[in-house]
Amino acid sequence: MSEARRSHPLTIRFNERLFTRVEIDPHFEKKHPDMTDPIILELVKALEGKISPAVDEDHGFKFFVEHPWLHGKAYRIILTYSDADVLGVVNAFRVKEKKA
Repeated sequence: MSEARRSHPLTIRFNERLFTRVEIDPHFEKKHPDMTDPIILELVKALEGKISPAVDEDHGFKFFVEHPWLHGKAYRIILTYSDADVLGVVNAFRVKEKKA
């Protein structure tokens, strides 16, 4: 397990902002070893064009929680950004489907 954030070039529009890079924080790997950077990048891509309200703000960073689906499976992804063109992934993991 690496302790350094991993940076990936990816162009995505989220909250009407254009981001050109995604940084993934590796702390999720301890509890969610099934998650990989390629899966996380696919989850981020699924958010293209999404408008999402911030759930928190700390030291100029806004935080967002989204629940995308990928290959018929539900996930939770926690994102952050500040003024830079970098979209950060704080955490990502599978969740159980909510029954209607």
